Amino acid sequence: MTFAARQLQEKCQEMRTHLYTTFVDLTNAFDTVSREGLWKVIHKFGCPEWFTHMVRQHHDGMTVRVTDNGTVSDAFTVTNGVNQGCILAPTLFSLMFSAMLMDAYRDEQPGIRIAYRTVGHHLNSRHMQTTAPLTP
Repeated sequence: MTFAARQLQEKCQEMRTHLYTTFVDLTNAFDTVSREGLWKVIHKFGCPEWFTHMVRQHHDGMTVRVTDNGTVSDAFTVTNGVNQGCILAPTLFSLMFSAMLMDAYRDEQPGIRIAYRTVGHHLNSRHMQTTAPLTP
């Protein structure tokens, strides 16, 4: 990832163009997944009931303890997030994230959309019209 970003940066410098990048840290995103929402999403994507039941058994009733400087907390129940030790965690998170994106863009029309805004006289359609007659 770093190599590809560096190559892109060098190419943009070579071509004297601006480069804007965004890095999203999703390390804590697994903790924010609503489990009730996840069960609905799994069903919506057509996963069999037995699969949903199996994943629920792995997550429901999960208790954890926190260790801080050698002090261990009492056990408490975790009600949000996916089990990061589970091999399915990235897939479950991807299903949830996909459902969120589909919901966010559900009213969009398929295809390419070009968004722009006009500032002052730039791209003003009145300035693009001509009164001169067109001759063949």
